[in-house]
Amino acid sequence: MSEAVDWEHTVFMLLAPDALARQLGGRIVDRVRGEGFEPVAWRLLWHRPTNLDAFHERNITQVWKAYLYRLVDQLFAFGPTVALLVRDNRPDPRHPSHERLRLAKGASDPAAASAGSIRGDLGSINIMLALMHSADSPADSHRESAVFTDGGFDIGTDGGDPASLRTLLDLLGRSAPAERRGYPEVLAGLRARVLTIAWPDLSDPGRRVVDDLLTGGPTDLATAGMGEKVAGLLPGGHPLAPIVASDFTPDQPGPDPARLQDLLAVHGTRLDPWELLVLATSRRFPPRR
Repeated sequence: MSEAVDWEHTVFMLLAPDALARQLGGRIVDRVRGEGFEPVAWRLLWHRPTNLDAFHERNITQVWKAYLYRLVDQLFAFGPTVALLVRDNRPDPRHPSHERLRLAKGASDPAAASAGSIRGDLGSINIMLALMHSADSPADSHRESAVFTDGGFDIGTDGGDPASLRTLLDLLGRSAPAERRGYPEVLAGLRARVLTIAWPDLSDPGRRVVDDLLTGGPTDLATAGMGEKVAGLLPGGHPLAPIVASDFTPDQPGPDPARLQDLLAVHGTRLDPWELLVLATSRRFPPRR
């Protein structure tokens, strides 16, 4: 690790896979720079960090249940991550650098992410799909940077040029279409797909109800209480009813999305990786509606 790192004023942070999939990496970096934090080192991670267990060691042994650990693996397997060191160019003795960045990013729970914060303004989806991470303390920054970079950054070698970082993020953005679907869009899309599959099984009155539902907005099928209404249109005992009845939230988790794949595959369709990630994480953490 470079001895030049001043951990009191240098914060380790991540641009998470969900932020990069939504092509929000550049906007997040701009917001962070607007708060006075300048990237001084960065590294693109294509795979799950080999030391990820060490990063989550306390949570794994003391806090988490197995499902949460699996969700972390699912997130980092989804796509690349960018690890950065950002230096505070506006140090304030009253507010340590790590605290300043924590306040700027906003709460991980979407319900508590206030307007004006990065997560609040850019629309984090849930606690797991929260766009970014930043370390809580100088000691955490030191430890986490070593975990995610397999030994630590070397300032002057690992990136450091904000223009180069922006070029990298632009290249990532052009490598795939931006993901625009939040939780409501994913849930509404799943219910629309199931109704399409079940269309031959619907009665004429049921089909007219569906037609009325489609006169609303594109996410109306995801509104509260809509799942039970849609499920009620299907004949009793229909195998797809539990899917449309579920909100895939902690209150109504429904079936494991990974297990839906076989059922949907029978009908020639599947959940895509983004849908799987959004539904799997929203079953455990309340999503932004």
